[in-house]
Amino acid sequence: MKEKAPTHLISGVFVFLLLGVFAVLSTVMVLLGARAYRGTVERNSTHNTARICSSYLRSIVRADDETGSLRIERVDALITNEDDSEQQVQVDTIALYNAYDDEAYVTRIYIWDGYLREWFTEASEPFYADAGEVVCAAEEMKASIQDGLLTVEVRSGGETVETNVALYAGGEVDT
Repeated sequence: MKEKAPTHLISGVFVFLLLGVFAVLSTVMVLLGARAYRGTVERNSTHNTARICSSYLRSIVRADDETGSLRIERVDALITNEDDSEQQVQVDTIALYNAYDDEAYVTRIYIWDGYLREWFTEASEPFYADAGEVVCAAEEMKASIQDGLLTVEVRSGGETVETNVALYAGGEVDT
């Protein structure tokens, strides 16, 4: 008859204990990695939004920088309510005026409903603040022109980004 080798209870417990420690440490590492990844994605998202807003502002201003074309204005705008009625509000805008085929057009850059928006239309048409094209998420915009330098501060995601654009043609401030 064959003799059975004695089993050691302690070695079996040690293996299971070691396996348990490995499982717990693996779970902790996955959780820490997920937290680090989430933080990186949030920071990149905020940075990308700030970069998009800044690049957009520089590009559109440089493209339309002509004498008398750029103004900072507080204008009356219309918004459409849920019951299809219209309401008038005041909106701070950067306005770029241009003429195409002897018609006056305006591009308005402004903040409405949590977004930096652009509205392009004939200058004689009413301005609907809630109908502009969304550029990027933003909560607030402050613009000023001083000594031929347009300074625009845009707050997005708790971060404020300042964009400075040297105006070749000057600019005006209407309030």
